[in-house]
Amino acid sequence: MKPLQIISKTGKISNSDERIFNFYADLRNISRLVPPDVQDWEASEDTCSFIIKGQKMSLIIIERTPYKTIKIKAADNSAYNFHLWIQLQSLSAYETAIRIVVRAELNMVMRAAVKKPIQQGVDQIIDYMKMLPY
Repeated sequence: MKPLQIISKTGKISNSDERIFNFYADLRNISRLVPPDVQDWEASEDTCSFIIKGQKMSLIIIERTPYKTIKIKAADNSAYNFHLWIQLQSLSAYETAIRIVVRAELNMVMRAAVKKPIQQGVDQIIDYMKMLPY
């Protein structure tokens, strides 16, 4: 079965690709993005774990391409199998385009149930990323 793929809207951040990359390449920095309904948040540079809606999730950075891409996947002990990519593209010295791509292995019922909420979620994350001070 082909994975579900969701691509966020593209956001523009008024900062350098290097600075934005360095922020998201360390999962400890993501603590500022964690919504209130997330419990038991723990993070290191390469991993994080948390509980959301009763589901334990663990994420791990599997690849960093400096100033371009950060690839994150669900750890083996997570409830779902998915990958998340943060993609950056320098537009100028102090402007960077950013988007998020999510690929998930889901059955047809789950696909139908989560596609719209995931799309809304990644688009909201992009809006929030545009507001952060890097």
